[in-house]
Amino acid sequence: PEEFSIVIVGAGSGGLTAASFAAKLGAKVALVEGHRLGGDCTWTGCVPSKALIKASKMAHHARTAAKHGVVGVDPSAIKVDMGVVHDQVQQVIQRVYQHETPEKVAEQGVRVIMGMASFEGKHDLRITDR
Repeated sequence: PEEFSIVIVGAGSGGLTAASFAAKLGAKVALVEGHRLGGDCTWTGCVPSKALIKASKMAHHARTAAKHGVVGVDPSAIKVDMGVVHDQVQQVIQRVYQHETPEKVAEQGVRVIMGMASFEGKHDLRITDR
């Protein structure tokens, strides 16, 4: 069995931050993730929702520009192409994820282990395949 100073279970935003910080302090760090690095924030929460909010704000600003003195745009002509919005959301997710890949995290001195973690004792953790 391999030994670590600290094992972090879950590679969401908190786990990624904790693992990176611990490695910078010189700890021998393992980061265990059962699905994919980045967690809900990267894949279904913070990142995609912010990209969707940005698109909706852009449409809203275009539709309400005249009341702020910006003229020449017909509010009824403003349409949202959800296919393009979807593609943009996916691009934003990938831009964020490129800094969270197992390879990038390993470059920070963190041993990334893909699998499910369960405790077998006070100091023992079992990792099983996803």
